[in-house]
Amino acid sequence: MKGWIFTAAMLVSMQASAQFYEYINYRSNDPFVFCTKGQGIPTQCWWPLPPYTGAFMVNPACRPPNPYGKQWTSDDWGSYYQYLSVCPMAITSGSWSGGGSPELTPFKH
Repeated sequence: MKGWIFTAAMLVSMQASAQFYEYINYRSNDPFVFCTKGQGIPTQCWWPLPPYTGAFMVNPACRPPNPYGKQWTSDDWGSYYQYLSVCPMAITSGSWSGGGSPELTPFKH
């Protein structure tokens, strides 16, 4: 009986802890680079703004604000929604203290 209770408790705790981690589909799942640099392609339709708590800037070449601009791609929308769900969980922004730039360390991502 004790084994069954222990197993049930472990399953519940594993399920609860999984709610706080979301795999980031961009920047090789590196939350620091993703939350500070964004999706990582030159034509992205949004950029993160400090302090990386959900604020962002829209690319003026995209819609909106430009009614004739580029449509948002599925990657633009997907990365935007991941940014809104992942980055505000950091509460405060840290700074990069490693050598080189963060998107090139330890490999380009």
